[in-house]
Amino acid sequence: MRDIVKQAREEYLVLDGAMGTELITRGISTDQLPEEWNVSSPDLVRDVHFSYLEAGAQIVETNTFGGSSVKLGLKGKERMMEDLNARGAGLAVEARRLFEDQNPDAGIRYVAGSIGPLGRMLGMDLTKDDALSAFSSQGEVLAANGVDLFIVETMMDLNEAAAALKALKKESGLPVFVSLVFNRTKKDELRTLFGNGVEESVKRLLDCGADAVGANCGLLDDYIQVAAEMRSLTTGPVVIYPNAGTPRIEGDRTVFDTTALDLIACLEREIEAGATIIGGCCGTTPEYTRLLSERIGGRKRGS
Repeated sequence: MRDIVKQAREEYLVLDGAMGTELITRGISTDQLPEEWNVSSPDLVRDVHFSYLEAGAQIVETNTFGGSSVKLGLKGKERMMEDLNARGAGLAVEARRLFEDQNPDAGIRYVAGSIGPLGRMLGMDLTKDDALSAFSSQGEVLAANGVDLFIVETMMDLNEAAAALKALKKESGLPVFVSLVFNRTKKDELRTLFGNGVEESVKRLLDCGADAVGANCGLLDDYIQVAAEMRSLTTGPVVIYPNAGTPRIEGDRTVFDTTALDLIACLEREIEAGATIIGGCCGTTPEYTRLLSERIGGRKRGS
């Protein structure tokens, strides 16, 4: 029985890191949507999942971040939704099975269905009903193909995040973690692109049934503050997975200069602030996952 909510309330958990940058280092074609790699390069996608599991990740996310029918529809590929999500979930589940077969004493590993923003503005060029339908349909496929939970991530609009949460809870009953992107404003406040503050966001998401709240795809120093604010509002799990610093363009490549050692040096500050599920977003690697696992894998909360 895989009960991640119970485990996350008792101990620290390690979330995996970036998928896209890892695949690019493996030479994958960038001419396709990332979710299409589940069909065109399944072995590479499975290999990235496996590398994170080997590094100590207790949660791996499916390569389905942009896999909703609405987001795929922006490229005219909405009919691929079911196949891309089924394949994405299947590859992560396969990687876990291979890992557990080779490491029977490693402990429970979880597969999280990754669900990102729809790419259209709720209430402007997208109705609430259409949003709920898109999240529900994607969640249905992921759940049917073996995910243990959902991570609604990189959300910049609290209303959209709440819609995804409600749809997934109604559709599957699986645990749902919700993570937003916060940036520092000119007034030195941490808010989403749509102006949502940390307190407002946490209260709304918990009221809607979120099993964990968090922040991703931002800067670590900011997110340590976010974690502290979130911890003051909940006793439940707080998920923090920052980028490896601010990206910059070098030729035709996106480069992240913050190293795994730079990130791990701030781990105790994250824990003291209240983070309990920790991983990495853009630019992070299995090396960072390994360092996290060495420090917090199996560590009880409060120790």
